[in-house]
Amino acid sequence: MRPFFLLGFFIAVCLGSCKQAEAVYDKPYFDFDSLLNNQQQALLLSKATLTKKVILDTTSEELTFETDSVVLAKELDVFRQLDIINKPSFKNEYRILDGLKDTRSNLTIRRYEALQQGYPVPFVTFYYQRDFSRLYKIESVYREDNALYKTERKLLLEFDDTSGKPLLVHYRLAGVQKLILSDSISFSVDGTFVPGIF
Repeated sequence: MRPFFLLGFFIAVCLGSCKQAEAVYDKPYFDFDSLLNNQQQALLLSKATLTKKVILDTTSEELTFETDSVVLAKELDVFRQLDIINKPSFKNEYRILDGLKDTRSNLTIRRYEALQQGYPVPFVTFYYQRDFSRLYKIESVYREDNALYKTERKLLLEFDDTSGKPLLVHYRLAGVQKLILSDSISFSVDGTFVPGIF
């Protein structure tokens, strides 16, 4: 249990996925808070279990456990950071490309691209089937560079809509982090949700 505790501590503290108060400003691009709140509620109602695999350089740990509101909030909090694209300072700073065809599937793509380099979120790509409400996947990158550390995380959310509404079934974050006065550390977190009985 001690290695898992250390990995969990590292992921929680060093990756900076701290709990943020939900923003009250307009959401001109996409309301990530609402999506994640709805997913948390749906996963709770489905009594989902979570299998989580954490890799930190060459150390790995895997654990399966039942979800509750606290667990889900912690697991999904890092994805709320994508909401930064909705902040007033980024208004009109993203180009929206919609109706693109994914060459690897029958899905349609909507992509938000930053108009300038150096933004924390350079892009967000949504994959959906026919209607945007039928989301299958969200891909993005989140970058941080401050006095304590520099990190880039690739973010992925995957959904299943066999019930008629998209339900989160898998998430992944992976990247490299450079702490001040230390070597770079590679990391990845993979989580798979399995719904229980409704």
